[in-house]
Amino acid sequence: MEITRRRALPGGRAVLGGVLMAVAVVGVFVAYDQAGRTESDSIVVAARGIRLGEVLEPSDLRAVRGELPAGSAGFAEVEALVGHVALGPIGEGEVVQPASVTDDAGSASVHEVAITLPGRHIAVGRLKPGDRVDVFVTYDEHTTSVVRGAPVVQIEAEDAASLTSDREVTLVVAVPDGDAVAALVHALRTGDVTVVRSTFADASRDDPLMYDGGPRTTTADGGAEAG
Repeated sequence: MEITRRRALPGGRAVLGGVLMAVAVVGVFVAYDQAGRTESDSIVVAARGIRLGEVLEPSDLRAVRGELPAGSAGFAEVEALVGHVALGPIGEGEVVQPASVTDDAGSASVHEVAITLPGRHIAVGRLKPGDRVDVFVTYDEHTTSVVRGAPVVQIEAEDAASLTSDREVTLVVAVPDGDAVAALVHALRTGDVTVVRSTFADASRDDPLMYDGGPRTTTADGGAEAG
């Protein structure tokens, strides 16, 4: 009869050592899993497309969890934006940044004016909402700017035609005051209006561009004057 020796069970120290090793492994895994994670912040985004000049309401906004890119700023609470005015179009889901709204609630207002013209009078290729335009009017031999840097709020073209076609295009532009509205409406009713892309950062009627149709001569300082 063959006698075999039974294997001895691990001692208490061996068991304790195994437990400690397992705990250490779990700790390392958890630390590694959390290493690439950071605390998500509350960020306010547009719940729908917001047009320039709109007063923000709670239903226009929602808070999501996420992280802003480096150098970007946003708002953490919807309530902080209620009553402020959009300074330009804000797309659905877009982060609402401080530069996109007025500093104070109800601190700005704009007037929207529709301009319907043949596409050839909008000599700027294809515009999009948020672009800025200068509006000029011509009376016989005299041309002057009516408003410069007016933001485009909405664009509608017949049959989605190109803005450079002969079909009519309607632009809705935002102007800052009643005087600008009156000047623009008067130009549309009495003159030949043309719209061009603007480089102005703000809408203004100051320092209008003007051409009187006369011959141009060069002055001593290199400038130009009407003959």
